[in-house]
Amino acid sequence: MAASSLGEILRRFRVHGAPGAPAAVGVPADRTGEVEAELEPVFAALEDSQRQSVDLVAAAERDAAGRRADAVAEGHRIVAEARLQQGAARSGAASAYLARAGVERAGLLAAARMEADRIGRVRAERTPALVDDVVQRVLALGEAPP
Repeated sequence: MAASSLGEILRRFRVHGAPGAPAAVGVPADRTGEVEAELEPVFAALEDSQRQSVDLVAAAERDAAGRRADAVAEGHRIVAEARLQQGAARSGAASAYLARAGVERAGLLAAARMEADRIGRVRAERTPALVDDVVQRVLALGEAPP
């Protein structure tokens, strides 16, 4: 227990009773033991509360560690599932891209065929006139065709 203050010590030796007729004089009894006995159940209850709080903190730390481990495991599971879905998504995207490329290729081939047909028609239309023009020019030079 803490040391008594000067005021407490002086109060122990104070005269008890009102001034006047003499009374029995004495030193009051030391109440330190009584105070300790009075506070002992309170401190015992506080020790129990402290033990319970330590147990609660330990249980909370164990629970937090378990939840943290569960969260890490769930995170790994989600990442693994995402990686599996990633392959399927890439395949789907590649298939869609190839389908669009096939349609575009067919369109380009059709346009190229149409252009080739147009060039063939123009050639068919112009070739006889060009051949006649060339033959005329060669004849104009004075040479006979072979």
